[in-house]
Amino acid sequence: MLVKIEKIVHGGYGIARIEGRTCLVPFSVPGDILDVECGEGQDAIFGWIKEIVRPSSYRRLSDCPVFMRCGGCDFDHMKYTLEIEVKKGILLEDLSRIAKAVDPEKLDLLFDREYGYRNHAQFKVDKHGNVGFFEKKSHAVVSLPEKGCLLLRMEINDYVARMIERVRKEISFPRGGFRVRVNEAGIISQKGIPGIPSDSHCYHSASGLRLRTNIEDFFQINSFLIGSWLNRIVNYLQPKSGDVVADVFCGSGIISLTIARKVRSVLGIELNKNAVINARYNARENGIENVRFVHLRADKGIGELSGGEKIVINPPRAGLSPGLIADITQLTPDVVVYASCDTATFSRDVKMFHERGYRLREVTLVDMFPRTTHIEVVSRLTPG
Repeated sequence: MLVKIEKIVHGGYGIARIEGRTCLVPFSVPGDILDVECGEGQDAIFGWIKEIVRPSSYRRLSDCPVFMRCGGCDFDHMKYTLEIEVKKGILLEDLSRIAKAVDPEKLDLLFDREYGYRNHAQFKVDKHGNVGFFEKKSHAVVSLPEKGCLLLRMEINDYVARMIERVRKEISFPRGGFRVRVNEAGIISQKGIPGIPSDSHCYHSASGLRLRTNIEDFFQINSFLIGSWLNRIVNYLQPKSGDVVADVFCGSGIISLTIARKVRSVLGIELNKNAVINARYNARENGIENVRFVHLRADKGIGELSGGEKIVINPPRAGLSPGLIADITQLTPDVVVYASCDTATFSRDVKMFHERGYRLREVTLVDMFPRTTHIEVVSRLTPG
């Protein structure tokens, strides 16, 4: 069946219309004329490309030999200029559809390179010793291409290639996997490679800070946008020397410590005990004394605030609970800076903030994850 792709929506699917129904087609590009095979359904159905009859002018050939099989990439078949516009459209559509919000007063974009940006990867190993990443929607392992993964920093690809060759000369990789990180100086940390002692920590530099994290803990994976991401958070917060700031879901303290140099004091709230230990270590190592880190659930940590603080929130993909949003707005902060890695849960939470009198004023789409459907946003909400 011939269809024309209209646009790309959340999840990376192209939209086509077939007899009044919406057809969701993966790996399509707006403007494509496709011959698709469709599934069954009433309102929304899935389609699979049988033939590209006339490609969109934005379609490109991927340089990755395992693209469409490997679960790592979603958008390597379209020009990067279009990918940015697609992600902008997804964000605005989610805000309109889920938050029922008008477009924010200001939407900005931050992006850098489309390849070679990832500083962290978890490699999978199957029972045959093949090393790579999971296939899309499967736990089958797609072997790493000979030249490595295009999304990874060169240092990781080179290191993993050497380790695979070294290990296979002696033993086969056991089934399971291993983790590799690289910092801004090109220093590798790893956990799980046979015959090599694992590192417990890795060290990063950002915003003039030296930061320690556990090798398994969260740290932004795009080496080239961390500084811009932090700067946007600071700009939206508009810190002043007399401010008291709460950093909720603070992790190992990267946001708290960046802000602390500009305000009176910061309270960092984090449930991950190892992250709190590292945050306190990072404060000491960087000589920052006006920050306190507490090992508490977010709602319990918010209970330690007296009201009037400025608040930064950087939750996991699941976003915020209604109760936590209620607790935050009851403190009547002058500004809430909300960083999120999921536009759907972000939009849901923006709706709840709206219902409690906080309006979305500015949003920046930060393309932390080029060639994937994932989107990072930083936003500013204020009362009124």
